[in-house]
Amino acid sequence: LPPSFLLYLGRIDKNKGCQALFDYFVEYAAERPDAHLVLAGPSTLPIPAHPQIHELGYVSDAVRQALLAQARALVVPSRYESLSIVLLEAWNHGLPALVNAHCSVLQGQVRRANGGLHFRTAREFAEGADLLLRNEPVRAALGRQGLAYVEREYRWPTVLGRLEALL
Repeated sequence: LPPSFLLYLGRIDKNKGCQALFDYFVEYAAERPDAHLVLAGPSTLPIPAHPQIHELGYVSDAVRQALLAQARALVVPSRYESLSIVLLEAWNHGLPALVNAHCSVLQGQVRRANGGLHFRTAREFAEGADLLLRNEPVRAALGRQGLAYVEREYRWPTVLGRLEALL
């Protein structure tokens, strides 16, 4: 794999926003030969034959963990998420995210965590990708803030305390 890449994890499907991701990334990569997109997950959608798009298919847990450790950012292009487990998983690795702003849940999670950026258009995607791929201090800060959010909101003591209060 290339040393610097954006990562998509999960089912590669039109309903997950992957066609828009491909369109945006191909446009973005046309002017940035060092940009790469790595896809890990089963596909129900044709993936463009492009030298900067790397399809891995289904990967083991060990490979998944290695991808999360090496990626520059996670991309979540879906318009339809209720709670993105993969987003929380990325933050658990200190990895910032670039999410679809048309999904108010994703946009809200990213804003509350201050753990990434969001996009609505190809231009916003390109600007966010550039920032996350090329600006190490910003990328690291967003990743740390995402991790702090997971620590604060999703660790077992916090979750159990909320359940007990609810009951």
